[in-house]
Parts: sequence; C-alpha cells; structure tokens
Amino acid sequence: MWIMRPREGMVCLALSTSLLAVAGCREPAPENSMTEAVEEFTSRVNDYVALRNRLADSVGPLSENMTQEQIAARATALSQAILLARPDARQGDIFTPRAASVFGALIEQEYSRRPPRVREVREDAQDELPDFVPKVNQLYPTTYPLATFPPELLPLLPRLPEEVEYRVVNHYLLLRDVESNLIVDFMPRAVPVPKA
Repeated sequence: MWIMRPREGMVCLALSTSLLAVAGCREPAPENSMTEAVEEFTSRVNDYVALRNRLADSVGPLSENMTQEQIAARATALSQAILLARPDARQGDIFTPRAASVFGALIEQEYSRRPPRVREVREDAQDELPDFVPKVNQLYPTTYPLATFPPELLPLLPRLPEEVEYRVVNHYLLLRDVESNLIVDFMPRAVPVPKA
C-alpha cells in the first residue's frame, strides 16, 4: 500500500498543474486521466521498490564498514535476486502507455521551451552510448559515466523513491535501480533525437 508523504502531496499538486499546461502539446486529455496515469506509474514504481527492498534485506545489509569489493558483491547479489524475482519483466510494465503519453507530453513541453541551438545540440544525449538500445533487466553500461539528468526536466516528472532514478540516453527515458544498476523499465522515443 502506498502512503503519500506531505512532500509527495505537494509534488503531485505541482505535477497536476504541469499536466494542465501540457494539454496543448499533444492530444488533450482530461485532467483526471492524466492524474490517474501518474498515480498508476507511482503505484508501479512503489511496488517495484517494495520488492527490491525485500530482496535487498535478503542479501544482507549495506554497511559503512564494507570494502568496495563487498559493496560490488552485494550489488551483484541484489541484481541477481531482482532478475530471479522479475524474469518476465517487460518494457511498459512501469511506463505504461497511459503514463508514457503523459511523460511524453511533459518532456515535449520542456524541450520546446529550449532555444533552437540548445535543442540541436542536446548535451544530455549521452554521446558515449550512441548505439545503446536498452532492455529491461539489463545492466546499465558501467564503462561510461552516468550522464547528468536534465535539471529543467526533473521537477516536471513524478518524484521517485531514492532506490531508483531517471536517466536519459539518446531518445530513451530510463528507470534505473541505483544500487543494482539494472534498467527497471524504459520509454522509447521519450525525448527528441539531436540533429547530426
């Protein structure tokens, strides 16, 4: 069961206001439909986090006294436990079509406010991973640094629990498990593709 904390309530209220402003960007949808899509997304994220936290407890606690090798071994054990618990996980399990439609409109709105030159360059495109095609339950590539998430975009999207984060790579919006480094879900064609 999901319990809304006071700060999340404020974020949801702000998000509802953002959603109303989005209506002109894509197909207009009733406010309650947009709110329901965000609530569905949030519920699915919280279900995932509850599962991964139970699995994290089963692999043992994370301690300040652990060495880097022990931390890496625990992360590997957690990712293996998640893979075993979610063998049938598919793209769209969390970024459902309804949620993807709302997210797409929010992202489109934010990118449309950028100056044309900034839109063409799109520094958040993650040039280090030009041919990257994500898969659910795939480890995020560790050979490259994590790109900074667009700061203007983050406040428009639903706030996430600390165990997961958003990532933008090329035109994909990813949901990544921070500790296990697994791609939990992703949304294709979420952000504009930069011009060559």
